[in-house]
Amino acid sequence: MYPGTATQKQIIPKDSRALYFKADQDDKNIQTILLAPAANISATTDEYLIVIGVPGLYREDFSIEVKEGVIRISAQHTATACGSNDRREYDYTEWTRNFALPPDADTMLANAKYKNGELILHIPRGNTIEGRDTITIYVY
Repeated sequence: MYPGTATQKQIIPKDSRALYFKADQDDKNIQTILLAPAANISATTDEYLIVIGVPGLYREDFSIEVKEGVIRISAQHTATACGSNDRREYDYTEWTRNFALPPDADTMLANAKYKNGELILHIPRGNTIEGRDTITIYVY
């Protein structure tokens, strides 16, 4: 190849997740993960913060559940019909993301809101009660 010419090699972005969270990725799910919306994860001394960019959805479209230390965030939205000349560069009508939570995440006090196309989850740090059933977090 000559310098400056395009190649047909597929470039997969490097894995860049936060230290405390691990996305549920294996070789079978890599295509599904690449189609899911991106997430920004940060931690402070008081809480963990997960921000997912998902424009065009409603708060009723989201389902957030915590079970056995894993938070499952999913959405399902009925898309409007596209014309033959429409162009879509993003389509987050149906997706799922899973994150393993650190041991000090207090999921009982977690809250979520959907604002300006972003799903924002606040998970405070505190005591974790082991052996809980599935916890559902509602989006406000």
